[in-house]
Amino acid sequence: MAISAAAHTAGTTDQPPEDLRLLAGEDCWWAVSGTRTARLPKHAVTQTSGRNILVPEALDALNAQRFFRAAPRDTYAVTVLTATACNLGCNYCFQNLELAPQGSYAPPRIPNEVLDTERVQNVVSFVKRQMRTYGFSQSSLLVFGGEPLLNPAGTLDLLHAMSDVNLIDADMVTNGVLLKPSLATQLAAAGLNRAQITFDGAQNLHDQIRVTRNGRGTYDQILRNVRHAAEKTELSWHFRVNISHRNLDGLETLIDDLGTAVPAGRASLHLALIDDNGLGYENTVGYSAEYAQRFTELHERAIAHGLFIPLSKPLSVCPYCSAFGGEQGAVINADGQLYSCWENAGREGWDVGSVSHGYRSADEIRSRWVACDFDVKSHGSKEDTRSFFDRLDATALDAMYRKGRMKPSQR
Repeated sequence: MAISAAAHTAGTTDQPPEDLRLLAGEDCWWAVSGTRTARLPKHAVTQTSGRNILVPEALDALNAQRFFRAAPRDTYAVTVLTATACNLGCNYCFQNLELAPQGSYAPPRIPNEVLDTERVQNVVSFVKRQMRTYGFSQSSLLVFGGEPLLNPAGTLDLLHAMSDVNLIDADMVTNGVLLKPSLATQLAAAGLNRAQITFDGAQNLHDQIRVTRNGRGTYDQILRNVRHAAEKTELSWHFRVNISHRNLDGLETLIDDLGTAVPAGRASLHLALIDDNGLGYENTVGYSAEYAQRFTELHERAIAHGLFIPLSKPLSVCPYCSAFGGEQGAVINADGQLYSCWENAGREGWDVGSVSHGYRSADEIRSRWVACDFDVKSHGSKEDTRSFFDRLDATALDAMYRKGRMKPSQR
């Protein structure tokens, strides 16, 4: 029984946890639990009452490998918006208050705030208190916006200051337009490990959707910045490709461009359906077998280029919104206000406290504590959604296994 799994330390279990997924591969079963993945032979899984379950021999083998040991919760997760303004005018953004007026590329957005030196120190002091209260020994950081690089000084200041709370991992979500090689070098030296960059399809379509606030295309600029930053630094990259019926054509060309932008093994790819956040930016692509096949083909092309495909994760594992009252992580706006989720950060009436005074009482904030995707329209039924992601994850694992690109953990 071949098992490919990362080793973690924590308590043991004789029975599989509730989050265990058993995915049917080409000539195997894939067992997925948390960040661990195991490749099992066909006879390792049987059906009982319509459910896939591990046979006793397989369960014993996985327990012997400590496969079900839970990862220790010793890292406090922090998201900080260093600037809430954005230099792009993407109509679907969940930080828009409404769609752009006819003929405009500038949707009205959440109020403009910037993280300055004093606010950085307030953030770090708050994180120290949270870590002490809940027993965390180290922290991780996601630098967010708006566009965080509209405030490069604040972003660099924050990265340096977070060393006071034992920062072990730092990511940034940026549109990449301002990520010049010199700035990328400074960010990496300050502790940034990874950058997430979003694309909206092949160049001709991306340049109609992901535009500056005066309507200019951004594809060439972003791709050039990524290439140069990858040459100058050891940063890892995560490419998010927003998918809708508007940009399904030509995605092969985009993946070819992304696959040659950075060295093999240093980037991952996520094909993500654009959500309608109540603004009227609808997406007719859904969780169907037709689109699962399309995504599978694109994944295989990306894997051939050396890109890694992370597996889907349930929203219930989010360290921010899934744990009430900031017990595992915090989302902090540039003005120091606290929110339960990235998706409502900066919105009037949704704050749940501040870094100066901490979280307000449970009774005060319960109605404001929302989770990821709380305000989006569904792309399909629960059954269709589960089937869609099970198929995508199984075929991605098969393809990465064939290419020898398996990793011990999934991001």
